[in-house]
Amino acid sequence: MSTPLPAAAPFALTTRVLAASLMGALVVMGVALAVVLPPEGSLSVTVLLVQVLAGVAAHGLLEAIGYRTPPLAPDLTDEAATAQARTRWQSGMILRFAVSEFIAIASIAAAFVLPDGDILTYLGGALVSLVLMGVHVWPWARPVGRTADALEASGRASGLRETFGV
Repeated sequence: MSTPLPAAAPFALTTRVLAASLMGALVVMGVALAVVLPPEGSLSVTVLLVQVLAGVAAHGLLEAIGYRTPPLAPDLTDEAATAQARTRWQSGMILRFAVSEFIAIASIAAAFVLPDGDILTYLGGALVSLVLMGVHVWPWARPVGRTADALEASGRASGLRETFGV
């Protein structure tokens, strides 16, 4: 006999599956690009430096706007507050994903355009994007807490931390 999952478990599980799928897409793109791009060459220090600097800039942008969400209205019912919190979490997560992924997408273009572009050009950008996604997209204590703090600014509990068990 199995124990039933708490009500929040399906949302938390599907959110983690979504985040893992989004992050895994970068690996799948890398495998596909490995067939098309030349495997030899060396990673350009200049390209890697630009990718890391772009990652730092993206992190700053995500810190500034990635967790902005209107606070929940104090008069909401528990169910309505939880539903709105989950919807706003997902919207913010997709925004943070898009900003994080930009470096990997730009690295694909650079791998084809640069004279010394190769698979390593993409891999550098993909690694920077994956680090950003690990910090800002994966539902762990930091992004969940920052989003919950914004949602609860008016004093209404969101239940977001409890949903993810953080």
